[in-house]
Amino acid sequence: MQTDFPKLALGTWLMGGTKDPDPNNDDQRDIGAIKTALDFGVGLIDTAQNYANGRCEELVGQAIANYPRSSYRILTKQNRIHLEYDQVMSGFNDSLTRLKLDYVDYFLCHAPNPDFDLTDFFKATNQLAKEGVIKHVGVSNFGPKSLHVALETSETPITVNQVSFSLSDSSILSSGTYDMCRENNIPIQAYRTLADIDEDPDISSALKIIANKLKVTPHQIALAYLNSYDGVCFTIKASSLEHWQQIKDSMQIVLEPEDIETLKKIHLTKKSGFGNFLEM
Repeated sequence: MQTDFPKLALGTWLMGGTKDPDPNNDDQRDIGAIKTALDFGVGLIDTAQNYANGRCEELVGQAIANYPRSSYRILTKQNRIHLEYDQVMSGFNDSLTRLKLDYVDYFLCHAPNPDFDLTDFFKATNQLAKEGVIKHVGVSNFGPKSLHVALETSETPITVNQVSFSLSDSSILSSGTYDMCRENNIPIQAYRTLADIDEDPDISSALKIIANKLKVTPHQIALAYLNSYDGVCFTIKASSLEHWQQIKDSMQIVLEPEDIETLKKIHLTKKSGFGNFLEM
């Protein structure tokens, strides 16, 4: 795993709205959550162009305005419905304007799209990297086929693959995505890490038993299990210092092999719709 990729990032999905800006959104609450993460020491903020149609990037830009540039990194993602070369170039520049930055640390293709030639994205990022306005190139929701294109086309290393990975979704394991990332030294950045686990009786029951034994929360056990896989980092939405401390503490939990095996047997039976991207 590339050692300088942060273990924890703040995920900003739903800040500012859903696909479109929410006129009733509590902007100050979202800005406050971003500042809380930065104050706790979470130095990577994860956003995207299609989060509230750019409004989320604007909120991130407002939140980071008074922090030293060396104290944080910004990851944003190109909308998967705009992957032509010129669209990537203009999309990136629009992101830069909304974030009020001179460069971003990580620029990702948000997901593959068979309606476009994926090489266009990487030809654009090759140019942007030469200009120094992006420091690292990455991908999101890429399975083996798309990863092969990325590795063949990108002139800079692929520094991350952001994918759905939770106890309710083992798609990166069954699709070969996890193995390919490990073989090519690409960190996995897990999102939706706690999705649906409270509603699944098999998962919920197993987590509670282990959590009671270790005197921690079931969510901490879920994160500790995912963290037992080599090369996994996390993008998580949290709004309080207490929540961030729980997340940080979960990274230190070492599960017994039999507990990992119990959870793995359940995990490998679970898939989600996000796995469809990994077949593209």
